[in-house]
Amino acid sequence: MAPAENAVAVLLLDTSFVIELEAEFSDRRTGPARRLLAARPLEPAAISIVTLAEFAEGFESLVEVEAFISQFRVVALSRAIAYRCSEMQRRLSQRLGENDAWIAATALAYGAELVGRERAFERVPRLQYVAI
Repeated sequence: MAPAENAVAVLLLDTSFVIELEAEFSDRRTGPARRLLAARPLEPAAISIVTLAEFAEGFESLVEVEAFISQFRVVALSRAIAYRCSEMQRRLSQRLGENDAWIAATALAYGAELVGRERAFERVPRLQYVAI
């Protein structure tokens, strides 16, 4: 995934979305996460390295984590994301939690649309956010 200047329409999946998606697959049901991805098949989906860490907390086996996460590109943190994160937090009247701030800054840095269940993201100016 390239920074926003070279960006293609990308969905950045928040941890809340990835957890919901995994639950839908585990339960063999179609819910809001699977419906959203099915409705947007041409848009590549990615996750932040922060989302990977949060998601992995729920598993004993990293093999299970990798099996599920392998369908997504994992975006590393960078200086551009760090500066975007610091600027965003400085400007917000009510700061995001640390992990949410990194995830939102990643979406902003890449011009990606962030998808999740965290209403706090709606406070972030210029963030394209879709709540499921």
